[in-house]
Amino acid sequence: MALLFKLLKKNVSWVQLVGFLLVNIVGGVIVLAGVQARADFNRFSDGGDQLLSSGYVVVSKPVTAVSTVSSLPGLKPSFSDREIEELEALSSVASVGAFVSADFDIRAALAIGQVRIRTDIFLEAVPDKFIKNDFKSVGGVKRPWSASLESDTVPIIIPRNYYNLYNYGFAASHGLPQISDEFLGKFPIKLYINDGERVVEYDAVVCGLTNKLNTILVPIDFMEAANAAYAPDTHSSPSRLILATDASEAEESLFDYLDENGYVVEGDSSHVRLQTFMYTLLAVVIAVGFVFSLLAFFLLLISVVLLIEKNKEKVGNLYSIGYSEREISRVYQLPVIIADVSVWTIAVVAAMCIYPSFSGLLINVSPGFRPCSMLVMAFMALVLALLFSLLHVAVIYRQVKRHCK
Repeated sequence: MALLFKLLKKNVSWVQLVGFLLVNIVGGVIVLAGVQARADFNRFSDGGDQLLSSGYVVVSKPVTAVSTVSSLPGLKPSFSDREIEELEALSSVASVGAFVSADFDIRAALAIGQVRIRTDIFLEAVPDKFIKNDFKSVGGVKRPWSASLESDTVPIIIPRNYYNLYNYGFAASHGLPQISDEFLGKFPIKLYINDGERVVEYDAVVCGLTNKLNTILVPIDFMEAANAAYAPDTHSSPSRLILATDASEAEESLFDYLDENGYVVEGDSSHVRLQTFMYTLLAVVIAVGFVFSLLAFFLLLISVVLLIEKNKEKVGNLYSIGYSEREISRVYQLPVIIADVSVWTIAVVAAMCIYPSFSGLLINVSPGFRPCSMLVMAFMALVLALLFSLLHVAVIYRQVKRHCK
């Protein structure tokens, strides 16, 4: 191998090799930092929500004076089938789900110490595809997100602001104990459903908290069965919709459409727009880094191919005296593999040194935010190093094989 390298190392352009290293390191740092930033911003935009992914928009119709004073179903703010179909037709909307509300009266009862609380509540449900299948239940007890009318326990999801309102408002002012996340999942709750003729009792347990929905959720299968059993003659049109859209690809036209039709976006719509802008910006940054890396990749590849062309007579002679195609190829492949691995190793180390300044900014904005592990960058660097090396090795072997024959 040493003899082959001495014979074939002539005409090596060290300037081109150094240029490849520098350009590829710059591109690698941009790509890796961009990928890490995308992962962190995805967690940041989720707000720590374990139930709903980013990219969901909840819309409703505004409540008008007419709907306030009227009890007629046709005048209440609700979405028609045509309006739902128009939303589904938007290119930035992947799917549309309707909130299913309880058409019967519900009361909840719970005991906290010596205090007994009984109150009217409302329940809603959304299609299961909008709930993460692997969400972590509070209290660490894994509970399936499903229930029937015969189930012993009905899982529910409550807004985190309801939970905080009790802990820091009601409990503090009434001398009641605060409830931790671990205990919340074991807290007994009774649901009493009244269909006008009878009262049916169910046990309920909180299995999740959400930052994104201001409603109490139950599984869709339980809600549909309960409506059919306890309110068979009542069918209300959906008053709220949940839109699934990839925030990184969401078009500004989506929000323009919602504004034009007078739909209300729950939460801060400007936050959703900012989220869309940030995802687009990060996609552009990652794309620019890939352009640098691809340019460096082709620069090294062309340099090696030209070097093989210059040494094609030597390659042919070496093959004629008994050296195999793989042995000859290895002379060019080993330096290229070393260069690829070195570049992405340097790039990931540099990115890990530079990136904390960005994650620190997110922590300052949201003190409870915890960035993703930097293993995301390390894994991406490993994948790209292997991919680039394999492509280089394959092209070099094919070029050498062509000259040998």
